[in-house]
Amino acid sequence: MSAASTPTSPFDQALALLREGRVADAEERMKVAVRRAAERHGEQSAEWAAAQSDMGNMLLRAEQPAWAAECFRAAASVPLPPGADPQRRLGYQLNLGIALALSDRLEDGVAALRESRAGREAFFGRKHVGYANGLEPLAEVLLRSGEYQGALQAIDEALWIYKRAGHERAASSVALRGVILLADGHTGPFFPALKDLPDPLVERVAAIVAERIQRDIEPDAAYRMVAHLAGALDERLGADHPATIEAFTDLAAQAASRSLHADRIAALEHVVASYDRQERAEEALAAATTRAEALSDAGETDKCLLAYEEVAVRAERIGSAHVISQALFDWGLALRNADQPEAAVARFGQAVAVARRGDDPELLGHVAAAYGIALQHLGRLTEAREALEEGLAVLEPTDSAAHPARGHLVALLDERACGCAELQAAVEEAFRDFVVTRAPDGLLARLGVRVVGNNFVFDVEFQRPPREEELARFNEVVRAGHAEFSCRITA
Repeated sequence: MSAASTPTSPFDQALALLREGRVADAEERMKVAVRRAAERHGEQSAEWAAAQSDMGNMLLRAEQPAWAAECFRAAASVPLPPGADPQRRLGYQLNLGIALALSDRLEDGVAALRESRAGREAFFGRKHVGYANGLEPLAEVLLRSGEYQGALQAIDEALWIYKRAGHERAASSVALRGVILLADGHTGPFFPALKDLPDPLVERVAAIVAERIQRDIEPDAAYRMVAHLAGALDERLGADHPATIEAFTDLAAQAASRSLHADRIAALEHVVASYDRQERAEEALAAATTRAEALSDAGETDKCLLAYEEVAVRAERIGSAHVISQALFDWGLALRNADQPEAAVARFGQAVAVARRGDDPELLGHVAAAYGIALQHLGRLTEAREALEEGLAVLEPTDSAAHPARGHLVALLDERACGCAELQAAVEEAFRDFVVTRAPDGLLARLGVRVVGNNFVFDVEFQRPPREEELARFNEVVRAGHAEFSCRITA
């Protein structure tokens, strides 16, 4: 039979059907297998138990854990004949506990897994990997049940065995141990065992933690875990290891989502320094650009402009026209946001000149459009018309920069104002009304809103010191306003 032939075992056939999305057919295939095992060997035979277990495993893959649990329960109920190897039955019990937990029957899952642990201890002994294989799932379910001390005890025992055996599952145990400590309110460190693992397993820990953070850890706790992981990887693998850089990059992203500007900037500085040490100029440029954006978000205007100037210097060293033009364009946007229109125009003009040497018409169109609009706002109308026409000549009509460029050019040709000042005033007033009408009653004495570049600047005075929940509500309203109105000022 060729390798491309249909799989011969019912379980393999069922998995193939699942991969094709034929869930009902996969279920029917396993039902037939269980029925045939009963007909040929009896319902309490080892063969029938194995067929039930195969069906349970198929159902777990089909995300039907409640049904799978009943299959594993049936398999585990078959008595062992005298002298038989109990390992299959231990596996059935383990899978039963896992399936019950996945069905949110946590108490039943814990009971099944404890029964599995006792059986494994009797068969393997307490130093064997086979015993540890039953401890890690037990720790997982105890964690979900809120029994943190029991979970920690189980995972510590498993980790000791895995480390002693040099087993790769030490990585998942270290990761799970950190999650348990986090859930139990510990302040860290969460990953002290990293120092005892070889580099490949340390990298595996980082990958598992990243996956768990995405899957089942609430955001604030996830942020604390990423911060601890980044520090632990820095200490264990070094600042320039890819896993360390990835952790600090993730930390910066999570800090940004929480407006923790100082943490974000510090993490990005770590990444920039690492790339510089490795002479990875393009990656360092990207990280340095993100750091400049972070400084802008933090309101550190002077440091932000210096950072964008540094980005432009880095781009010059790389030498690509596209890279240089983009860096100058970003610098110009930062200057415009800092209410320095003359300096912004100078950077935009340089960006256009460099973009002409490149082969990216979209970038040329964007920088020429921004240059033309900035010139028009300064009253340099002849230069503005030339820049706007140059940008529109290469931009796709549906490009995001084409609409504001076209509107400004039409206003210029009609010899009328572009209307940006009126639009800005309207957006400022709408944002102010949005916040005032949603803020806690009696909190605000005065609220001023001003557009500077593409950002909103606030002047707030409270009637009284806000309570913690009032301040949280006010900040949430402001964030919602940003989401609502930012798109109205990007032109």
